[in-house]
Amino acid sequence: MPVRQKPIRIYGVGAITGALGAMGLFLGLAACDMNLPQRPPDLFYKFQTVPLGKGPMDLITLDLNRDGAPDLVSADSISNSLAVVLGNGDGSFKSPYSIPVFKEPTAVAHGDINGDGNLDLIANSRGENCLTLLLGVGDGTFQRPLKLTTGRVPLTVVLDDFNGDKRPDLAVTLAFNKLEIYLGNGQAKFKKAGEYTTGSRSFSGVAEDFNQDGHKDLALAVNSSNASSVRVFLGDGKGAFQQSLRTLKGLRPLMVVKKDMNGDGKIDLLVSAGHQDNLFVLLSNGDGTFQKEIPFAGGGGPMALAAEDFNADGRIDVAVANSRGSGFSIVIRNPDGGFHFPTRDYVTGGTPLALVSADFNGDGMMDVAVSSQTDRTLEVYLQRRMFKPKS
Repeated sequence: MPVRQKPIRIYGVGAITGALGAMGLFLGLAACDMNLPQRPPDLFYKFQTVPLGKGPMDLITLDLNRDGAPDLVSADSISNSLAVVLGNGDGSFKSPYSIPVFKEPTAVAHGDINGDGNLDLIANSRGENCLTLLLGVGDGTFQRPLKLTTGRVPLTVVLDDFNGDKRPDLAVTLAFNKLEIYLGNGQAKFKKAGEYTTGSRSFSGVAEDFNQDGHKDLALAVNSSNASSVRVFLGDGKGAFQQSLRTLKGLRPLMVVKKDMNGDGKIDLLVSAGHQDNLFVLLSNGDGTFQKEIPFAGGGGPMALAAEDFNADGRIDVAVANSRGSGFSIVIRNPDGGFHFPTRDYVTGGTPLALVSADFNGDGMMDVAVSSQTDRTLEVYLQRRMFKPKS
C-alpha cells in the first residue's frame, strides 16, 4: 500500500516578506510595551575645528576683548603656552595666537586681579613651581607675564575673594598633599596667608559659600591613591579655612564643578570620578554638608564637565568629556530629577580632557567646545534648532 505524503507548501517571496514584516511589527510593539529607553535627540553638530598647541589640558570660556562674544583659552602643557581663541559671535572663531608662559601649564583661571576692569589670566606652571599672571589689556592681548612662586608642583588655581576685601585671592593646590592660600592686594600682588593638608593630586576645585554664612568656602577633588575624596574647607571670611567634610571617599574624584542642580537656591557639586567611570551629584544641605551622592553614567574615562539646560526643558543637564572614549556625552535630566540613560555621544579627536559650554553664536542655546590632547585641536559644536530657547 503506497505511503501518502503530506504536500510540500512553497511560499512566495511576497509571503515571506509579509511574514517578516509582521514579525518586525510584533517586535516593535513588544519593545514599546517594554518601555525600552530611547537615546536623547541629536542636539549638536560640529561647526569648526581649530588647531591648538601641544598637549592641551584645560579650557576656559570668557569675553577677553569685551565685544560680547565668548572667547576660549587653552592651556597647552607641552607647548608651554596659552592659546587664545577669539570668538566672532556667530559660532566661529579666529585662528588662535599663542602666549608663552612658564613651564608646563595644565590649568588656567580668569578674573580681574589688578582692578582695571579687564579680565586677566592665571595659569599654573607645574615645571617651575609657580603661577603665570597675565594682565589683560582689554582687546584680547596681554602684558608681559608675571611670576608668582608657589610650593612644589602647583596643580590648579581657584580665584575668589576669601577675606572679604573685594579683591581677588588665590587658592592653589599642590601635587604633594597641600593647599596654599594667597591674598591679593588688588594690584596683581599676592601674599601667602596659609597652608592646609589636602591629600595628593587635587586637580580641580571650586569656591562657593556652601554653609551660607557669607564667607567663601572651597571644595576640592582629591585623587590621592589612598585618600581620595571631595574635601570641603569652610572659610572664616578672613582668609583662613577649616576642613569640615570628606565625601566620595575612595571613588577617585577628578573634576568638580558647581551648579544649583535642583533649583532650591543652594549650590551643589557635580563630580567626575576615576572609579568605575562614574559621575556624581552632591546636593547641598546649605550648611556645608551634602546629601548622599547620586551616581550616574557618562562615557569611558570621564573628565571635564559642564552643567547647563541643553534641551530647554528647565532642568540642568550634563556634558562630559570622555578621555578614553574619544568624545563627549550629553546626559539629559529626567522629569524626576534623575539622569537619562543611554546618553547621546559625539566623537571628537583623541583624548578629550577639557570641555566648556557657552552660547557661541548668540541664539540663546548653549553650545559645547572640547579640546583633544592627541589631535591638538579644539572642536566647536553648535546646537541644532530643535527646541525653542528660553527667553
